[in-house]
Amino acid sequence: GLIMFIETAEGLLNIKDILKSAHELSDDSFFVPEAIVFGSDDFAADIGATRTKESTELFYARQAVVTAAKAFKLQAIDLVYIDYKDLDGLERQSLEGAQFGFTGKQVIHPGQIAVVQKAFTPPQARIEWASQLIKEFEDHQEAGAGAFVFRGQMIDMPTVKQAQNVLQLSSKDS
Repeated sequence: GLIMFIETAEGLLNIKDILKSAHELSDDSFFVPEAIVFGSDDFAADIGATRTKESTELFYARQAVVTAAKAFKLQAIDLVYIDYKDLDGLERQSLEGAQFGFTGKQVIHPGQIAVVQKAFTPPQARIEWASQLIKEFEDHQEAGAGAFVFRGQMIDMPTVKQAQNVLQLSSKDS
């Protein structure tokens, strides 16, 4: 598979064209696009930003990368956390990336792997929520009903899609 990196302002501005070209060229190639990686440190240097642990200087770019990846049905790989001894900071940033919609994260040290894997794996309670929601959704569909109430919340298709995403992620861990 083909894994592409976005590491510059120009690359970010051209992300749609890059991904579109990669898909078009894959028709005649063995290199099928699989993922896009956000190269945060090169990107920060390119735009003249100062890297911080909070990564607020990269918020827009992170959102743009994950959005483009999802639009082209690719995995979205989040930025690297370079303070490899700060596992609490790594966990915070990994959970944030998972909440943004990233499907994985770059690591630079073996000690980071377990933290990242845990952060990107849906917790058992979330998997149970998703499983039950999908079951009730299917029951309502059979009955010809549309939106419904589940655990006190109105459920519509975007919430069903979120539940499907959780189950898809959890099935990759099995």
